[in-house]
Amino acid sequence: MAEQEADIIGHLLDIERSASAVLTQAQEEADKRISAARTQAEQNFKAQYDAIVADEEKRLASETSAIVQKYDADVAAYKERVSSASKDIPSFNKLLDKVLFAS
Repeated sequence: MAEQEADIIGHLLDIERSASAVLTQAQEEADKRISAARTQAEQNFKAQYDAIVADEEKRLASETSAIVQKYDADVAAYKERVSSASKDIPSFNKLLDKVLFAS
């Protein structure tokens, strides 16, 4: 009877070792799958991030170009208005006399 109990205990220990080995293998496989999924997710994120950044940089360049063109056009129009404005030299001289020589 003691021998039979020892055999049963030995068998249970063997089953426990097998279960531990299976659990270790399952944990290693899970770690591999998690690592692969993380790597894939990071690659997908980077690809999408790079695409968004590229689109936003293109939009920024386009908007900047439009603003620069509008600025240049506004400055040219202002210069044209100023240069085409009539000059009233006698009135300007009177204003200078009034401002500079007023006592």
